[in-house]
Amino acid sequence: MRVMLATLFLLATLASPTAALAASAEVKFIDPQNYTDARDANRRREDVLQSLESHLKQLAAEHLPQGQKITLEVLDVDLAGDAWPRVRFSEVRVLRGSVDWPRIDLRFTLTEGERVIASGTERIADVAYQLHGAPGLGARDLPYEHRMLERWFRERFSGKP
Repeated sequence: MRVMLATLFLLATLASPTAALAASAEVKFIDPQNYTDARDANRRREDVLQSLESHLKQLAAEHLPQGQKITLEVLDVDLAGDAWPRVRFSEVRVLRGSVDWPRIDLRFTLTEGERVIASGTERIADVAYQLHGAPGLGARDLPYEHRMLERWFRERFSGKP
């Protein structure tokens, strides 16, 4: 009996209008083979892009109201720092802070139903990425890029600095 009630509750929840209205995101990477710098030292480009896609979808769920959808077309990625070769055919990412700040160029369209609420092309960059304090290095992938995207989402869609 409990299993049947739990199953019915789950089905009702999934079929509810609010589940269908949850904010969502679609992320497309346009010509990623031509990106300025989308490899993180010893990680493949696909791994870096997967991390960015996952984070962008999470931010959309956190910052957009129910019923809205954002389509993000990533046009270019330049990660914080520079990849420098070292021994044994591996690389290390060097953060100098002068001209190696993180930057992501993207085009976005925010919709609610069939209505376009906002759209544009933006260059998201954090020139002072090393002045904000350590973003919890090792706690997550691409800490400077994730923090930069969090700030952009918060300022652009939540209206908070």
